[in-house]
Amino acid sequence: YMLFQYRRYGAVLLLRTAIVYSFVLYLMCAYFLVILPLPDVETVSGLTSARVQLIPFREVADSAPAFGDRRSYQMDFHNVREGLREARLRDFFQIVANVAMFTPLGIYLRYYFGCSLKKTLLFSLLLSLFFELTQLTGLYGYYPRPYRLADVDDLITNTCGGLLGYALAPLAMRLGPPRGPKGPCP
Repeated sequence: YMLFQYRRYGAVLLLRTAIVYSFVLYLMCAYFLVILPLPDVETVSGLTSARVQLIPFREVADSAPAFGDRRSYQMDFHNVREGLREARLRDFFQIVANVAMFTPLGIYLRYYFGCSLKKTLLFSLLLSLFFELTQLTGLYGYYPRPYRLADVDDLITNTCGGLLGYALAPLAMRLGPPRGPKGPCP
């Protein structure tokens, strides 16, 4: 990239280079966060859990208390309440983490590449879909089955994170240097 910059502009623009390298580092970190840790192939072969979840907001609905189920309240109400609170916190953290993971993508797409809202929505959805398909296919056939749940909720929350980044990009535009060259989103 630096050689390309030098040949095109006759100089290496360090700030522009730093932004591009930080974008590549962001993409690598997001990918590894979604994919790692990698389990043993034997462990994955023995899994019997669900492979894909296609019902939107299912995790949130599953963590809500089952008011019609008296058996859960006949056990120990304190333990049930604590379990529900932990499940809600875990689901809430997952939603916030998915949004936060894709917020920088929206900022980069609007600030550096100059993408419109529609293109930011599309690229956020496509990157999220890539991550979910990677999980669903078990690293494209490396594993005999998925070792993580491919979830439609992740598509929704990741895309919302990209849109949040798009909305926050004007702050980065005010604080940061002028935008770089026209990228794939003129």
